[in-house]
Amino acid sequence: MGQSSFDILNTPTDSRDAALGISLNPTVKATRILTDPEHRLTFNVWNWVADIQGIYIGLGMQNTHLSLQALHSGELEYRDEVPTVDPLSTFEYALFNIGVSHARQWNNIYLGLGGEIIYERTLNASSTGLSMNVDAAYDLNERLLLSGGLRHWGISGKLDEENTTLPAEAWIGLDAGMSKFSIFTEINSGSFPLAVGMSYPILEGFELSAGTQLEFSDPQIKIHPSTGFRLALTNFELGYTIYQLDHNLGPRHYFSLYWAY
Repeated sequence: MGQSSFDILNTPTDSRDAALGISLNPTVKATRILTDPEHRLTFNVWNWVADIQGIYIGLGMQNTHLSLQALHSGELEYRDEVPTVDPLSTFEYALFNIGVSHARQWNNIYLGLGGEIIYERTLNASSTGLSMNVDAAYDLNERLLLSGGLRHWGISGKLDEENTTLPAEAWIGLDAGMSKFSIFTEINSGSFPLAVGMSYPILEGFELSAGTQLEFSDPQIKIHPSTGFRLALTNFELGYTIYQLDHNLGPRHYFSLYWAY
């Protein structure tokens, strides 16, 4: 992760995103402030492998959304397959980013712009970057929403002696809202070029979600499934997700609390 070059920005921010295997983050996809405004305040924590944790807080206010994200790994050890007393190396990684986004609507057209200031640090070096996100959405009809844009393009400093780059991607998505369930799809130019997710309300106030991501890796195509649920309690919702169940380092666990005020 210390060599990620800000690629952690593509990590889902809450349990709903992770369950669907697709990003709905309104800082990255600013038009979501208006097209999918069901969650006004989000608090999320996640855990992955031994000592790697993340936290995300998002706050929506009409046309504007604010976000704060932090990720930290403790001092992890790198070893080869031969047991040794001392590790080959150790590393520690931390990332903090503050984001803001804004969206406007004109009839069936939505336009959005978001930005994030990012700071990452390893044991011996640090780097700061500015990530920009721009997108547009269009209501094809009452059930179909077409959207697309650019995310994570901008500038960054050096991490140690290496130049770091933002994981810039172009993406296009189509959402379909049926009577009983919703389907989300996305095609992009990144590491996981295709993602499909579906949410279905089993009972009143209880919703199941599942999704999958495709990764084109040599020598085969990998499929990464995710699943989770949301439970509504008055103005609050609780969420839990297992993200990328088949990951080589194990799945990530997301816990979310949503408050619609």
